[in-house]
Order: sequence, then C-alpha cells, then structure tokens
Amino acid sequence: MMTSEEIKSILVAAIKDQDQFLDRPVDLSEGDRALLYTDDGPLDSLSLVTIIADVEKKLLEVYGKKVQLANERDLSTQDSPFRTFGQMISFINIRLTDTVLV
Repeated sequence: MMTSEEIKSILVAAIKDQDQFLDRPVDLSEGDRALLYTDDGPLDSLSLVTIIADVEKKLLEVYGKKVQLANERDLSTQDSPFRTFGQMISFINIRLTDTVLV
C-alpha cells in the first residue's frame, strides 16, 4: 500500500503539470488547505479531470491495476472531495483502501 507521502508526491506532480495551463496556478504553500476545485479555486472542471486522469495513470503504473477516483457525482463543486489538496489526498487514500481494484 502506498503511503500518504507517496500519494502527495503523485498529486503534486499532476498539479504542477497542469499549472502552466491555469489562469492562476495552485498555491500549494497552503498545504492541505490549498484550494483546488471550488468556486474560488484555481481549477476548472477540465483541469480537475486532467489531474485525476494523471493520478489514475500513475496509480496504474504503481499497482498495475485500474483505480477509478471519480464519477460525475464527485465532480460537482458542491461537497466535492476535490475542494482542497488535503481533501483530495484523503479521498484518494479512501479509494485505495476501500475500493476493490479492478
């Protein structure tokens, strides 16, 4: 099983890859409180989906299996598990531990 630090590293890399396409880069200096996908956050839905796909791809490389991190319900800005960096890390951890890998 991956550690939280390994997951953070994967997520940070995916976010940094997207920063160049954003009007306002993600400010990771806020740590777990860094805004991602909120009304005031820097990510739009396309950027979020790209980051999720990048993380899923990296998890596939690490586990050798597909892990689905999001569905349409998760992508709604209201009550989204992607609102902050910390919430997204927690959500990925939950999916890795609670979801059967297919």
